[in-house]
Amino acid sequence: MAAPAAHSAHAAHPAPAANAAHAGASTAARAAPPGGPVPAGFRVASMTFVSASEGWVLGTTRRCAHAPCTSVLRTTDGGHTWVGIPAPRFRLEGFGQAGGLTRLRFADASDGFAYGSQLWVTHNGGSSWRRVRQVPGDITALEASAGRVYAVSTKFTSGRQTVYSSPAARDSWHRVTGLPVTRGFAGLGTITLHGRAAWIILGNRLYATQTGTTWVKESVKCPVNWGMSSAGAYSSQQISLLCVGLPALGSTQKAVYVSRDGGAHFRKVGTPPSGGDGGLLAEPTPRHLFLGSASAATWIYVSTDSGRRWRTNLMLDDGGAGWNDFGFTTATQGVAVEGNPVIGSHLWMTTNAGRTWHKVKF
Repeated sequence: MAAPAAHSAHAAHPAPAANAAHAGASTAARAAPPGGPVPAGFRVASMTFVSASEGWVLGTTRRCAHAPCTSVLRTTDGGHTWVGIPAPRFRLEGFGQAGGLTRLRFADASDGFAYGSQLWVTHNGGSSWRRVRQVPGDITALEASAGRVYAVSTKFTSGRQTVYSSPAARDSWHRVTGLPVTRGFAGLGTITLHGRAAWIILGNRLYATQTGTTWVKESVKCPVNWGMSSAGAYSSQQISLLCVGLPALGSTQKAVYVSRDGGAHFRKVGTPPSGGDGGLLAEPTPRHLFLGSASAATWIYVSTDSGRRWRTNLMLDDGGAGWNDFGFTTATQGVAVEGNPVIGSHLWMTTNAGRTWHKVKF
């Protein structure tokens, strides 16, 4: 919540609430399609914000006049009001059929990407969408920042992961030649962006670039038999990394590492609570770290001293519905999607740096 990334995708990188460049109001006005009513019974699956005021959610409703019932909503006032806009003509994942869309990202007010077993794009703010076939396989992670989009393509039959990239404003996807083809399964937290800088977890190793042109395999490793779960970025130089291991009933041990030089060197700073399997990091300020996790319940943990000490920020007794999206758009605004449309879902927001969270009404 990148923004995720949210995010992520996401962190001080706009688009799981934070992995994209901020768009000016004049651009938004030119790009935005006319808004319509919110579909009755709308259930949210994913969210993306390009500023504190402008964002979109992807979701569905169980009843509509013409299938698929995929819906996209837009807000221009920080989630206070929403309108329906055109959506990709493809179903959401998880309704008894193989494949479907899982998440939504906008790079700016014009360029958006809905992804899952297919990739759909808009370059006019959602007025129209079309399928892009330049990236093979299932898209399991995607984030955008500074006019560029990165996506991880996964072939589930073999587990092969390949990273592709394109300018956000046009469909010119190519494999990122500086990154290896690995085996594994990407998801939220795999890609973290801040400006032109990027960090991507592949094969349980961290790869980084400051410019998008040359990539480095960083030396950091998690403990033996632990896994890299996600990363967060406050800036191109200050980033954090979450390692998880030693799973038990409803929990995993967690360790947070921080870097002040873009990922060249890391040091362990703290151990978040064990409740929840894995986790998604967000780093909206130099001292604030947020971690979303779930198992028997769904949690957000917070550290206000750069990852040294942690406490529970939000706990939802929802049977472990989990976070389907999570990230920070600004230092104070965070957004998270609890659950999914199949089991039931809610959009949560904070506008005061996590002191309180509230459900968003559509």
